[in-house]
Amino acid sequence: MSDLFDLAIVGAGPAGLAALIAAAEASDGRARMAIIDSRPQPGGQYYLQPPPDFQPPARESFLHHRAEAQAWFARASACDADWLLDTDVWGITRLDDAGWQLHLRGRDALRCLSARGVILAVGAYDRPIPFPGWTLPGVMTAGAAQNLLKSQGLLPGRSIVVSGSGPLALAVAANMAEAGARVAAFLHAAPRLIRRSLRHLPALWGQWARLREGHHYWRVLRRARVPIRLGWAAAAAHGEGELRAVRAVRLGPDWRPLPGAQNTETFEADALIVGYGFTPAVQLSRLAGCRHVFDPRSGNDAPAREADMASSQPGLWIAGDGAGIGGAALAQIEGQIAGIAAMRDVGYAQRERAEAQIGRLRGALRREQRFAALLAALFTPGPAFYTLAQDDTLMCRCENVPRSALVAAAQDGAQTINEVKGLTRAGMGLCQGRMCAEAVAQVMRAARQSGYSPPPAALDPDLSPAATPRAPLWPLTLDELRRPVETVEPGRR
Repeated sequence: MSDLFDLAIVGAGPAGLAALIAAAEASDGRARMAIIDSRPQPGGQYYLQPPPDFQPPARESFLHHRAEAQAWFARASACDADWLLDTDVWGITRLDDAGWQLHLRGRDALRCLSARGVILAVGAYDRPIPFPGWTLPGVMTAGAAQNLLKSQGLLPGRSIVVSGSGPLALAVAANMAEAGARVAAFLHAAPRLIRRSLRHLPALWGQWARLREGHHYWRVLRRARVPIRLGWAAAAAHGEGELRAVRAVRLGPDWRPLPGAQNTETFEADALIVGYGFTPAVQLSRLAGCRHVFDPRSGNDAPAREADMASSQPGLWIAGDGAGIGGAALAQIEGQIAGIAAMRDVGYAQRERAEAQIGRLRGALRREQRFAALLAALFTPGPAFYTLAQDDTLMCRCENVPRSALVAAAQDGAQTINEVKGLTRAGMGLCQGRMCAEAVAQVMRAARQSGYSPPPAALDPDLSPAATPRAPLWPLTLDELRRPVETVEPGRR
């Protein structure tokens, strides 16, 4: 077929760029490839660039990866590939004659693209954990705050509280301070962090650049005299129509908020940034019929993969945070392996040579996987942390579903996320459950115990934190649907 690509890569972040470069090198530039991304420029969230027509104010101090990003962009742009940016992938279907068809929404039309092989490098999104007041204007996720700062050069407020767990929370707090904001408090929620870290010291070996970066961020906060509370988290946001204050609580070893006035503190602020890790974007992989497994360490569903990043579906590889949260370095290694494996299987790379190339990446892959496991063990919020939400706290903000409605659905016999979705509409809104599914699953797990409290000590692997995805994965207008669908052919964008 003249309109069939050899490989389509969905996502132009660290994993997708690495996959493109590796596939181009493995095929000696012969493969017909396309790379697709919803943003107007490549880089993903990690290498986020401002829009092409916008030049933000000169704030360079927080862009520590600029040189690294430019090097990746230069190598990727030198590859012979069709770039489809500012394009959403809203569906994926299997072709009868071996291959996949991607359903796209571009700038001005719906399109379809067919390829013999597909690499999903779709990344992840912020993990929101509901608490009273989390829908107030001024409360946002760490990813949203980074978008404002990196792409627009804007601060989310004048007086900011940052609450989260993991390296990103530390980086965001330091970025805000470096950019001139008053950081009223940095609340790092992971309890007993130092004691837990000692058990994972081998995983830190070789991570010197990351450790130096973390030390730099810590020093930024100390120089700015930011109040730092370890083992604390934002428990409520207060204000009428906008954020005015943040109530923080100390957490116990199991992430449970501790009672008592001595374990509570209030900070005045007009912005609250929350970041408790990420959730893999598995909508496309689930829509493609890939087998998924529940990871109790991270609390996420993730696609099952072979050692070469192949999914359970032929001709479909998955790399990066969309297959499990691991960070940019791990995503790049997985992208390289997926790109080489794809070229091997579509016939552009000799098998022995491809296997040798993949073999040389195994050591770095294992090192980054150990580090990813460390981060999951240290920073994944425990089930008790979800008790911050009260009965009237909205769990699904798209459909205005409070926690009490979810508990009632569980008490009425709902056993799965899909059943709760049907009874309450939680997950039927604009985000299609991306923001609420994990919180809904936690409520369901807790409701399975005798009474609602206390929550279970361990996650229930029988309850997937994901509803069944339906195409279109992103909203389409009736005007778009009535127009003819264009076919994207190699070299003819």
